[in-house]
Amino acid sequence: MQAHPGFQLDWNLVRTFVGVAEAGSLSAGARQLGITHPTVARHVQQLEASIGMVLFNRTAQGLVLNEAGQKLLDSARAMHAGALAFQATTDGVRAGPVQRVRISVAQILAELLPDVMLSELNAAASSDGPSIDMLVTDDLLNLLQRDTDIALRHARPEQQELICKRVGYVEMGVFAHRDYVASHGVVRADNLHLHRYVDGLTRNYLSRGAARKGLHIQPDQVILRSDSIACQRAAVNAGWGVAAFPQWMASLESEWECVYPSEEVINIEVWLVARPEIRNSEHLKGLFTRLGECLYERLGR
Repeated sequence: MQAHPGFQLDWNLVRTFVGVAEAGSLSAGARQLGITHPTVARHVQQLEASIGMVLFNRTAQGLVLNEAGQKLLDSARAMHAGALAFQATTDGVRAGPVQRVRISVAQILAELLPDVMLSELNAAASSDGPSIDMLVTDDLLNLLQRDTDIALRHARPEQQELICKRVGYVEMGVFAHRDYVASHGVVRADNLHLHRYVDGLTRNYLSRGAARKGLHIQPDQVILRSDSIACQRAAVNAGWGVAAFPQWMASLESEWECVYPSEEVINIEVWLVARPEIRNSEHLKGLFTRLGECLYERLGR
């Protein structure tokens, strides 16, 4: 007797379908899933061919779920959750040493984390502890889809399944190169319009911090916008203007001066987050606990 077509489905095709449906486009789905755009398009076509129905309407704006796609999405999500649960159970049954752990961290903390984790890295090198893949990205990787094992974030996650712990704050400050300060002076509420600024493109800590204090920086005063922390640091070192940085990072720059009272600057929460399956691994659970303690010692107040 021939098996029902449903039993012949490739799970990877269903995973891609869920990713594209939730992301809203092939390109966004590809970024979320960590696979190429052509692969995502091929998966969608193969799934539609295997079940004999079209799931998306192709429009000028991209892919839009049609009625059939909407009806199948809940079942596909349940299948997705079941696959993740199966993998979690597999991890628990295996219960062996973890060889490598993935930790995602925002750029603003990327240089701090290796110093905080030095004892963990030494332990891993001298024992059967896990090696570490550190993913430096400001994107919120999906822990439930196993894009990463542990993440360091600036906001408490909304997904209730995740394990999360607030470990402290990044203390921010406003800095400029001493040559810039010699020419333009320090920043005050009454002379904001006399200064030039360097800020993030999407992580615009300086502009947002000023707005929360009731201060407004005109867009044309921001002469450089970049989400690259390295680019912002280079611009400040070149004397381009004023920027917001973590206090610990500024302490490494001998030519920088604080140009605005540090107590007036808004600090950023830091949350340590992990996928729920780490409870099934003593190695990952221990790493999460120790990392949280080290971060709290450095960042907690």
